[in-house]
Amino acid sequence: MTQLLRGVVRSGTGRAASIGLGEAGKTGTTNDNRDLWFVGFIPRHNLLTGIWLGNDDNSPTSGSSGQAAALWGKFMQTIVR
Repeated sequence: MTQLLRGVVRSGTGRAASIGLGEAGKTGTTNDNRDLWFVGFIPRHNLLTGIWLGNDDNSPTSGSSGQAAALWGKFMQTIVR
């Protein structure tokens, strides 16, 4: 399962989460882009984090789950320093 989820970061919709530490994860987007998320982990550091982006009033966003993946990557780079 970890290898499959690493593929999401290596060459799939989660490429923006790549920080070079063997991370793995999954992106997601609901209908009309109301919810954008990325849940990822770094196995050798035993770290798991989820990022959700959306509007409190359930209105559509103008983004993509790639933005959630990018935010995850920036956050996790700071955490593992």
